[in-house]
Amino acid sequence: MTKGTFCILIPLDSDYKILGYYFKNKDDADFKITSDLFLRLNLDHERSDYNFLKLKDHKIFSYIKKFEGKNKNKALGFILGLLLDEEEKPDKFRSPLKEASESLEDLNILKITEDEFSLKIKEIYQETLEPMIDILKPEALRDAVINRTKELLSGGKKERKLAQELLEKVENREYEKITQYYKNAKNELKSDDYEKAGKIFSKACEIALELLGEDSEITKSLKEKASYSQKTPELSKKRDKIVQDARIALKNEDFHQAYLLYKQASEISKELVQFEKEEEYRLKSKALNDFYQVDLKFKKE
Repeated sequence: MTKGTFCILIPLDSDYKILGYYFKNKDDADFKITSDLFLRLNLDHERSDYNFLKLKDHKIFSYIKKFEGKNKNKALGFILGLLLDEEEKPDKFRSPLKEASESLEDLNILKITEDEFSLKIKEIYQETLEPMIDILKPEALRDAVINRTKELLSGGKKERKLAQELLEKVENREYEKITQYYKNAKNELKSDDYEKAGKIFSKACEIALELLGEDSEITKSLKEKASYSQKTPELSKKRDKIVQDARIALKNEDFHQAYLLYKQASEISKELVQFEKEEEYRLKSKALNDFYQVDLKFKKE
């Protein structure tokens, strides 16, 4: 489970600005973003949009949203972070974090007041950052489809016809397929069958697109999960081949090449949201680079 969330604005003319926090329990409200913590987060996000950070008392999974267009002239972007329970894994929050960041950007957070932001970050946390399975409960999906039909009924002939079709699908409980497909896909992920999971997420996405439309956050999230799951096997194979090459380079005492290869493996592991592997290969890369620099120094002498 998640404990809470925070958002840090990265202005052009200063180090950072805390836009706000939200915590589910008062016991966690003593958490604060310090200058040192911001510096560490900001440096990590220079290398990757997503970042996982283990501290002494906290686990933080974060996403950086870089501004484009007019906002780019006023600030670099913002970091949205989640505080996780000790046993919680960050990968399932990848899509919700990105969705929540897009929702925050739509609010024009450069102008929003502190009180307004406090209300919005709580709303976004409860609607988007809670586990996806809560959002995909059949009763919640049914309400979402019915709300869409209400909007369509106020439109033209084409929209009213679509609303009638959707109501028939509600009567046939089509929305329940989304929940079932999602659960099935999650089970495949537990078995590390990412390819199969990706195909099932795609089926859930197709139904969500039909019932909720392409602008629905649920549809967008399922689409991203399908894409992420489908590319995982290929990236994993690529990473494993790079690690194998790194070991061969190390065996041949080509420390510089081994350093570069382990660095690549670390970067791919981060893209896969496999942070234990990312840390392992990053530390090996650093150690080999240090060894290479020392070896090079004494060879010159």
